Amino acid sequence: MTKNIWAGLIALILVITCGVLEVVLLSRQYEKLAAYCEDIMNKCESETLTVEEYNEFRKKWVDLRETSELLLPHLDVYEINLRFAEGQAYIEQGDYDNLEAQLAVIEELLDYVPHLMKPNFKHIV
Repeated sequence: MTKNIWAGLIALILVITCGVLEVVLLSRQYEKLAAYCEDIMNKCESETLTVEEYNEFRKKWVDLRETSELLLPHLDVYEINLRFAEGQAYIEQGDYDNLEAQLAVIEELLDYVPHLMKPNFKHIV
């Protein structure tokens, strides 16, 4: 009986540790991408953003998305995907005003999604 209790405690500790690491590591990646988004927004505002720079930004998102889709609600990740897709069309058309609006939503979502990862009593209820 004692072995079963110890095995259960070890399993619980491993699960909690993995969960904490997941939240910390993903939150940091989202923070980095949000900071990068701010730089992209500044270039967009001054209308100096190129398609290549936007594509690099989008590639960074795709890399983060691959990890996020395993661990986060798909609806939130999907919304960011839609905004990036719309932004792609705007940068290719040179429509900086609409691109800036999409980037503002992306920036907000990049700040919001990590908040959802952190356990909170309000999220449960």
